[in-house]
Amino acid sequence: MSLRKLSIVLLTLLLAAMVIVPIVSADGQITKGDNFQLSQLKPDDSQTKVVIQNGFSFAQGDSQTVIPLGSIIQHSSDGITRVFDSDGKQISISQDIDSPKIPTPYGDLPAVNINQIPDGSSIDVKDNGITNVYSKGQRVLTVISPAGKKIPVASTSGWIEDSYAWNIPELGQFIADWTVPSSPPNRQTGAIDYIFNGIQPGNSVGIVQPVLEYNVAGTHQWTGAPWYVDSNNLGYRGTPISTSVGHTVRGTLGWNQNLNRWNIIFQDLSNGGYSSSFSTNAPNIGTNNVGAFCALEGKNINNDNDVPGTITFYNMRFRNVNLNPVSFSWNKYTNTGMGLTNLNVAWSGMTPVTLWTKNP
Repeated sequence: MSLRKLSIVLLTLLLAAMVIVPIVSADGQITKGDNFQLSQLKPDDSQTKVVIQNGFSFAQGDSQTVIPLGSIIQHSSDGITRVFDSDGKQISISQDIDSPKIPTPYGDLPAVNINQIPDGSSIDVKDNGITNVYSKGQRVLTVISPAGKKIPVASTSGWIEDSYAWNIPELGQFIADWTVPSSPPNRQTGAIDYIFNGIQPGNSVGIVQPVLEYNVAGTHQWTGAPWYVDSNNLGYRGTPISTSVGHTVRGTLGWNQNLNRWNIIFQDLSNGGYSSSFSTNAPNIGTNNVGAFCALEGKNINNDNDVPGTITFYNMRFRNVNLNPVSFSWNKYTNTGMGLTNLNVAWSGMTPVTLWTKNP
């Protein structure tokens, strides 16, 4: 038996014997009374390798590769990603090197690293490299990323401009409103734009962010979704909602001490649209010595016609875990290497913050 196959067998036996997954209640809270044991995984190297083009999803009709509820995604240290059903039967096998890089609000990530999850999902991150996603009291996804897995680090070179503050001693709540700006003047653009308030840990590995998105999957429409990226650069995108130019949207990041999780919520206050996810036990983010951002990010940006109009974040609220006010001073960043003009970041106190572009 080859060393690679032997390592797969040993990992499979270890998971079958040791992985216990807690069940959650309908409100997403993990309960301590019941446990769910993963089925024994059955790798099948004889399957034809496929290429994962746009990540994974449970919904038919999405551009992502559709997988069944209860799936288990195993990222191996040898650069192979396998998908199993809830009974441990292998559904697909792919080589990570063949997976295209997909734009996300955290930078480009390999498609096999991106998981679109149901609205209201709870993401339970464990120190052993196993993450479980729950929806309506059911485990819908398990992602296994063993130690030693070489997952590419996302690039933040697409950040166009932002206000930022690092080393905030404690931040447990960050809420911001803004108006969906005018769309990029180039209506045939291949550019993708992201606007968000976000929190990152001091080492910049991972992020929680409610994101306003333009032209995801080539739609030339505005959508919004909560995003969480863990310490392995695995991205979890909540169910996107539709919004429109002129609508008021809100991004909410709130730490729940009782449940030990970040609540990530994107809302359209103009039409009642709502999408949320919850990063339970997110060890890579936390609440101490973190960074806060109001940002405009873009991919495939060629000129001013590929970016939206000026954005103003307002009604911002900053609180610690006890909901007491937090104060800090903003700094600003503008990307001078993208060929864009009229970029500027301005603020009055801590709120509002305006990200200027050339477009009205």
